[in-house]
Amino acid sequence: MAGGKPLAFCDAHKAGLCSVAWLPAAGGTAAAALLTSGPDGRLCYRNPEVPAEVVKDITNSCQGTVGPVHVLAAAEGRPVVTGDDQNFAKVYSHPKGEHIGLATRFTLPVRALAYSPSGLNLAVAGDDEGIKLVDMSDAEQGECRVFRQLAAQAYIRCLAYDPEGAYLASVNADGTLNVWEIDSKRQLLRKKACPKVDLSSTARSQAAWHPDGGALLAAPGTEGDVVLYERMSWEVAFALGGQHTGAVSLVAFSKNGLYLATAGASDQAVVVWDVNERKCLEKRLLPGSATGLAWHPSNNALAVITEDGQLAVWDGVVPPALPGPTADLDVLNGVRQKGGEAAPGGAAMADGVSVLEGAGGGTLAGASDEYDREDSFLADSGLKRRGGRRGRLGRGYGGFGMELPQAQEPIQPGATEMGDTGRRYLAYSTLGSIVLKQEEDHNVVEVSFHDTSRMRKRIPLLNDFFGFSLGSLGEKGALYASQSNRDSASTVVYRPYESWAPNSDWTLALPKGEEAECCAAGGSFCAVATSRRQLRLLSQAGTQTHLISLAGAPVTLAARGHQLVAVWHAASPTASGDQCLHYALYDVAEQRQLHGGPLPLSPGATLSWLGFSEEGLLAAYDSEGELRLRSGDFGGAWVTAFSAATERKSTEQYWVVGLGAKEMQCIVCANSPEPAVPSGSARPVVTVVPLRAPVVAQDAAVAPFEAELLRHGALMSHLAASAAEARDGGEAAELEAALHSAQLEADRVSLRLVQKLLATERHARVLEVASTLHNMPALEGALKLANHHRATALAERIAAFIEHRQEMERAAAEAAAEEEEYDEEMLGGQRQHGAITPVPGPTFTDAHQASPAAPTAGNMSRAPSPLARPGSAAGGGGGGNPFARKLAADQPENSPGNAASVAAAAAAAKRKAPASGNPFARKAKAAKS
Repeated sequence: MAGGKPLAFCDAHKAGLCSVAWLPAAGGTAAAALLTSGPDGRLCYRNPEVPAEVVKDITNSCQGTVGPVHVLAAAEGRPVVTGDDQNFAKVYSHPKGEHIGLATRFTLPVRALAYSPSGLNLAVAGDDEGIKLVDMSDAEQGECRVFRQLAAQAYIRCLAYDPEGAYLASVNADGTLNVWEIDSKRQLLRKKACPKVDLSSTARSQAAWHPDGGALLAAPGTEGDVVLYERMSWEVAFALGGQHTGAVSLVAFSKNGLYLATAGASDQAVVVWDVNERKCLEKRLLPGSATGLAWHPSNNALAVITEDGQLAVWDGVVPPALPGPTADLDVLNGVRQKGGEAAPGGAAMADGVSVLEGAGGGTLAGASDEYDREDSFLADSGLKRRGGRRGRLGRGYGGFGMELPQAQEPIQPGATEMGDTGRRYLAYSTLGSIVLKQEEDHNVVEVSFHDTSRMRKRIPLLNDFFGFSLGSLGEKGALYASQSNRDSASTVVYRPYESWAPNSDWTLALPKGEEAECCAAGGSFCAVATSRRQLRLLSQAGTQTHLISLAGAPVTLAARGHQLVAVWHAASPTASGDQCLHYALYDVAEQRQLHGGPLPLSPGATLSWLGFSEEGLLAAYDSEGELRLRSGDFGGAWVTAFSAATERKSTEQYWVVGLGAKEMQCIVCANSPEPAVPSGSARPVVTVVPLRAPVVAQDAAVAPFEAELLRHGALMSHLAASAAEARDGGEAAELEAALHSAQLEADRVSLRLVQKLLATERHARVLEVASTLHNMPALEGALKLANHHRATALAERIAAFIEHRQEMERAAAEAAAEEEEYDEEMLGGQRQHGAITPVPGPTFTDAHQASPAAPTAGNMSRAPSPLARPGSAAGGGGGGNPFARKLAADQPENSPGNAASVAAAAAAAKRKAPASGNPFARKAKAAKS
């Protein structure tokens, strides 16, 4: 409320940009020093009891010229630092106040300083471009070193370290609020959310983090209010407004975060807010606009300095009935127990008296209602706590307590954050890229393709007035989506690359309260997953075809051809930080789910990329650098095909672009998790990294071959399953040919492995590898290698295995011929002129029983296991079925599996072999004859 006892001001400095700070004494005692600075070039140590009394007066000068001091920074046990109009950040010892040296310098005035929570680092910025991070660990000895620079825009008016030291917030004079991740130098937030500040004014546009873990970031809003943003998601949690008649300039949290002090840039008012209740507690009018606010580190007091150089210390700023601004929240949680009795140790001292009594006394009975507010901060604020692997879940008086893992935010594969140049990738894949460029009042979207022969016609630029945040490059068009704002709802836009019809692009506005979280464009559809857990499927013409409810909050989507994969949160993260994600793969054309289940990730990791390989394998890459492929073996297991930890340097990150059968295409990022968008028409360098499964290297010479065979096994399993589910004969023949090529490549790797094993006389393992060979020439090659190394016992077993294989193939060929003949006899009498009348299938009698081992069309096309490969035909014609599992009888004496009879093998081959059978079969027979 406004009014109250007027504040006692004193003259401190000349009119202009003045600063004030409290410097806690070592050990956190109440004897804190009060420091001020101003345009008269003075740094003053003042008596906190009598602010007008100057204890130490230091003049800021360079070569005899006094320069105005714009800002100062102080931290417990650390030197005092000033930023001045002479472009220096100067360091002074405490408490002597002697000039030690320079922290750093710029070419333009320094206007913003901030100590890190540890006090060992200092952030410095001003009218120059860039933020410098200075190592202050040896500042007392006059040694300061700039160890990192952030590529920020010029005219920064404030800096603020978050309490955990992970992020740095800055506000520019044009009203841009920025948040930087310090370790990676990545800009997490760039938003014009604050009022614009005239370069010649004394307004600062100050931001501040909540002291408890930085769960909230407070910054001046554009409507005379203060907006509080959630950590990690950077979404608006709530706003405090209605008290200032103009823009807010200063924001400062109390030590315990229960209260927030704000000062207006033009209304000459300072307001104290109860953050928990979101209401104004006190309001005072000042003789001028405030240019500095500082809470006392241990007392219920607030120091205020104005643009007129007037200084006052506001004692008793928080009403007596409320906890003091330095009261311990853990103690406050124990103040009330059942029956209203005070808990042991609950009478914490704040300002020298009990927190129950406040600064002016009072009783427990009079304050009881004020303290029965546990767990209210987060409950009232409605914080969602999205976005990070770690966050805070409030439990206690102030709403903050134990740290718990948080669910991963939605991701868009191939997308980056906005860079310093105002450019970002909405999508980057092996097909091309979508680049978004910021303009003054809108954005421009540019689509380009890596292979210009694919799309000869240049895609026109798109003026984006929606504020697109999502993009996906499809086979026939590009899909975009935006978040809602004050002017429009969350919007989905599709633009085909080419079209025969006019008005082929379309726009869809989502219902109010529903946000697009991720999107994907396929070969015949568009998909959008929303915050309402809806998976919306649309045709390329814009028809809404399906609406699927997801079982959890969406994480990402990816599409290829007619297939769509969706990932969502199946449950909250575990206590150890593991994300609980599930996936489902859909065939949109056939309206069915192919498979689904849990999506495995590394311990404590998040999903970084999801997509398909060139051959169609579903793949996932996590934040720990593990790439996994979904295989058809073992009922649909995920196979680790690559681990970046053994390939990259410690300072590198692999940003996935695409995936092939043998390699991963990625952009190698140094000291950054994602690439920056190059200017002009330049493109980032894409590096091809070979896929190597992280096998245990029992033998360094053998491990690479084992890793290759693991990868080949996953590929062949996928190709076999895809061929069995092919829509038409042409697609099936193409997949069968790809499978045969993969089998030949796997055999080549196996033979090289056989040679390595023979060199070390590991004959038992050689026989196991030989039993997995797919083609007869490969088996004969293994036999030659065994004879060359004079491994007689091994050669005999391989020769016996080859003989048995040939018998099986002859029996299979005869059975196939008999089945053909039988089918012709059964269908011969049913033919009519001009048509074929369908008839029921043959009925088996006792003399012609269907063998229980006879395969069906389904089980004959399943993925071959590593120790049960399909054989090749020894006779002419098409050869054996490359998708049928090898029977156990076709395996050597010491290989896994059960024995089976030749008759069972013949029955298992009662299906005409595909035309793409073993091309080596005829050559083998001719050689034998």
